Formats: sequence, structure tokens, C-alpha cells
Amino acid sequence: MVTAISDSPTTHSSGARNPLRTIATRSAGVLVAGVFYLTLHLVPFAPAQRYFLGHPVAIGATILFCIAAVSLLTKWITVRRERRLCEQISDAVLAPNLTSIANQDVGGICSEWLQSLSQLPVAAHGSRLVGRLEELLQRQVRRGNARQLADDLREVSGRDSDDAHDSLQLVRIIVWAIPMLGFLGTVIGITQTLGGLDFSDGTAAVDRLKSGLYVAFDTTALGLVLSVVAIFLQFPVEQAEQQLMALIDRRSGELLAAHLPDPAADGVSGQIATLCEGVLAAVQQSLGTQAELWRETIDGAHQHWQTVVAATGTELSDSIGQAVGSAIGPALANHTSELQHIQQQGVEAIDGRWQQWQLALSDNARILLAHQQTLVRQAELLADSQSRAEELVTLQQTLDQNLERLETVNRSLDQSLNSTAGGEGMSEAVRVLARAVDMLSSQLPASPVSTPTRRAA
Repeated sequence: MVTAISDSPTTHSSGARNPLRTIATRSAGVLVAGVFYLTLHLVPFAPAQRYFLGHPVAIGATILFCIAAVSLLTKWITVRRERRLCEQISDAVLAPNLTSIANQDVGGICSEWLQSLSQLPVAAHGSRLVGRLEELLQRQVRRGNARQLADDLREVSGRDSDDAHDSLQLVRIIVWAIPMLGFLGTVIGITQTLGGLDFSDGTAAVDRLKSGLYVAFDTTALGLVLSVVAIFLQFPVEQAEQQLMALIDRRSGELLAAHLPDPAADGVSGQIATLCEGVLAAVQQSLGTQAELWRETIDGAHQHWQTVVAATGTELSDSIGQAVGSAIGPALANHTSELQHIQQQGVEAIDGRWQQWQLALSDNARILLAHQQTLVRQAELLADSQSRAEELVTLQQTLDQNLERLETVNRSLDQSLNSTAGGEGMSEAVRVLARAVDMLSSQLPASPVSTPTRRAA
């Protein structure tokens, strides 16, 4: 029976993390930290103010510790309430109200059991134990049998344990972060100390050095102390939740095993499954027997063949050799003659090609020799043309000189004709003209017309 059960409903799953509950827990932690610092401000206490108000890092570590403490306290209260509910709800209250289990299958039993659980009080219906039973029964209803009940028990138990472990993830992060904040305060304090090293003013410099070292060591000490306290607060909460999960696993398993029929006798479906398994086993046995018979037959034939081969091994090998020789010999001879004929044709073709190449090479050599001779003649003609050009240049110069002399003679004739009168003057002019003609004929070449003809050739 249910005794002294609170009317406030609770959640079924330990791992079902409500975002609103998480926000409320964090807000409560910040509120607790605010109350703590308000009390510290109203009631001054020098050591507490030194450690908790010495630096902003110390204030941050304190706020995180308050959030973790409130989370652990909330978790502890929830676990204790669930443990109390599990202990107060007896197995008779959780058991199904069934008239005849033998005439019902697993699906019907689980359906009636779910109906009886839904009629429990609100507080009892909201416990984790009842939620575990309802989830397991719903799975059996969907399957129609209880063959996978053990697997369902292990799966649901593992999932709830993982959820319980994840529910304290924020606390684990805070436990890890508080010492890190202490070390951060150490670094900041030492940095302030090194930055303020100025011994010019004496006592003030020593005070600044002491204040920096206080910040460095006080934040580290505060972080280590708060993390150790949080770890010691976390351990009993986790242990209590693990014990609650073990209690729920044990009671749910015992209840289901006590009130559900044997999975091997799940009514008509179970009988059909058993019959199918028997038929399958018979078929497998028949196939094995048939395979064994085939193997024995093949082995016997193989042994008989080996015996025949061993008895007629030599004679059979000789006859096979002769048959192979008589069959392959003519083919090999024919193949050899064909290869020789192909080889002869190849040699003749190569000889013909070689002769053609030799003739072509000799023709090319003659053509190259003729081209060479032509080039030599052209070179000689070019040299002769160059010498004729030089002669023409010399002749041109000679003609120019003769023309100059003729002009001189003409001028002298004109002078003679002007200066003399009668026959003496004329005779003298004729004599000068004759001498000029003789001079020109002697200086001109013998055959001046032959030069253009030879150049044209």
C-alpha cells in the first residue's frame, strides 16, 4: 500500500533535464551568492572579505561554487524523494489486477497492467519506478511477446544511468573551472606585482608588492578549497543516485518476472514460433544428411577412379603418349614447313628491298655529283663576270680620259683657227687633228664589241 506519499508530482526519468529547471537552479545559485555577499557586506569579517572580495576572480569562483552547491542540493532532494517513494510503494500496489493469466497473452496482460498503473495516485504515478514499469510494459505491448524483456531491461537501465550521469555535467564543469580561475587570479596578481615594482617610494612599493602577492595566492587557495568542497559534496549525491537506480532496476525486474508469463509460452504466437523453429531444425537436419550422402558418394567415386588409374597406369601412359605423338607429329611437320616457307619469302623480300635501296642511293649520288658540278661552273662564271666588270671599269676610265683630251684638242683647234689665217693655219689644224685620231686609235682596245657578247654568254 501507499503510505505518506506527497501530492506533488515528480518526473519519471532521472535524465530528463528540464531547461526551465536548469535555469531556475542557476538563478538560485546566483541568488545564494548575492545573499552571501550581502551578508558579508553587512557583517564585516576581515578574513572572509580578504578571500572572497579580494579580486573579481575570487567573486566569480564563489558564484560558480554557489551554482554547483544549489544544483547538488536540488539533486539530493530529488533523489531522496524518489528513494522515499520507491520504499513507500509496495509490490502489491504495483502488481496488476488480473483474473486469469493462463488465458491471456503477454500483450493483454501488459495492457491491463498499464491500466492499473494509471489509476495510482498522482504522487505514486510520478515516481521513477512507475515510469520505468510503464515504459517496459509499453514495449511488450508493441511486440506482443516478452522474448526481448531482458534486453529491454538492460537498455532502459543503461539509458537512465547515462542520463543520471549527464545531469551532473554542469557541476563537473564548475568543479574543473574553479581551480582554473584560481590559477588565473595567480597570474593576474603576479602580473600586477611585477608591473608595480618601483622601490623609489620605499614603504608604498612594499605595500603594492604585498597586495599583488595576496591576490595571487588568495585566489589560488580559494579556488582549490572551493573545488575540494564541491567534489566532496558531489560524491554522496552521485552515490545516492546510483543506489536509487539499482533499487529501481531490481524492483522493476522482479515485478515483471513475477507477473509476466514465460516468454517461451506466449500463447498462439509462441506456439507458432516454436513450431517454425522445429520445422527449421528438421529442414536443417535433412539438408545435413543429404550433404553427407553426397559427400560419401563423391568420395567413393574418387577412390574407384584412383584405383583404376593405379592399375593401368603404365599401359595407359604409353598408349596416351603414342596417340599424342601420332596426332601431333604431322601437324608439327606441316607447321615447320610453313615456317620455312615464310622465312624464305621474308629473305627474298628483304633482298629485293635492299637492291631497291642501293639503286636509289646510287641515283641520289649521281644527282648530287651533277649538282656539285653545276655549282662549280656557276662559281667560275661568277669569277669571270667579276674580272670583266673590272675591265669595263678600266675602259670607262680610259674613255673619260680620251674625252678630256678631245676637248683639249678642240679647244686648241678653235684657238688655232682664230689665231691663224689662210693655208698655214688650216694645215696645222689638220696635222693636230690627225695626231689626235692616231692617239685615240692607239689607246682604244682592239675589239671593244666582244666584251658584251662574252658577258652575255
